[in-house]
Amino acid sequence: MTEEQTLGFLKEMKENAGQISELVTEEENLVKEFFNFVFKILKPFGKTLEIAVSSLPERFDGRINKAYLYLTGQLVLVYKNGEVEVLNLADQENHEVLIEITGEVMMKLKSVINSHRTKTEKRVKFLMSVTKELQKVAEVFAGQ
Repeated sequence: MTEEQTLGFLKEMKENAGQISELVTEEENLVKEFFNFVFKILKPFGKTLEIAVSSLPERFDGRINKAYLYLTGQLVLVYKNGEVEVLNLADQENHEVLIEITGEVMMKLKSVINSHRTKTEKRVKFLMSVTKELQKVAEVFAGQ
C-alpha cells in the first residue's frame, strides 16, 4: 500500500467517524423524543404496556415469560426462571431492542387510545340521554 492510499484510507475513516458521531447524536435525540411522546400519550392513562414476548429480539427467545414497557422507557423482562432484568431503552446499547419492539408499542398505543375513546363515547352517550330526560322533568316544573 502506498503512502497516498494510506492517507486516503485515513481520510475516509475520519469522514466516516464524523458521520457516525452525527448519527449517534441524532439517534439519541430521536430516542429521547420517542419516549417523551410515549410518556405524554400514556400518562393520562397511567399505563404500563405489556409487550408480546414474540416481539423481542431473538437473543431472548424461549427465556422470557413477560415483558413490560414503563412510561420512563424501561423495559422490564421477567425470565421464566423468575429473574427480572430492567433495560433502559434510552441507552445506546439497547436501541436495537427498541427498534425490534416499536411495532408492538405502536399497536399497544393504538389499542389504549381506541379503548379510551370507546369508554368516553359510552359515557357521553349515557350522559346525553340522562340530561335530555332531566331537561324534560325540569320543563314540567318550570311550567308551574
